[in-house]
Amino acid sequence: MVYDSTRALDGVVTASVEEPTVGRNHYRVGVRLRDDKPLSILFNAAVFLVAGAEQQDPHMIHSVFVDVPGWEIYRRAGLRVATTAELNQPLHERHLQLLTEEERRDVSYHQPSRLGDLLFNWFD
Repeated sequence: MVYDSTRALDGVVTASVEEPTVGRNHYRVGVRLRDDKPLSILFNAAVFLVAGAEQQDPHMIHSVFVDVPGWEIYRRAGLRVATTAELNQPLHERHLQLLTEEERRDVSYHQPSRLGDLLFNWFD
């Protein structure tokens, strides 16, 4: 889907898939669009959610979220696509209701401030 959506926008995939690892709970793929701006497409497989982010130093923990380019392709495939506004909203107790006790402890310890920081986090 990343290739399809990027090609549809006259862009290219610039980096192969980085799988979740210690310190990151999501997949990440680098792309460059027609405007030559490098972006990352993020995928949280646990909740079938796709997001876009500016590419940054891999050691930075807070993403700068952007709207997903070519989002229609992901939606047609049955994935949820998060908007910048959704991801940047402050984290509230209602967002934590479905988390396990261990996940709630992680949130309490790391104190992410935005919903996007919870969904695409650095502490899993």
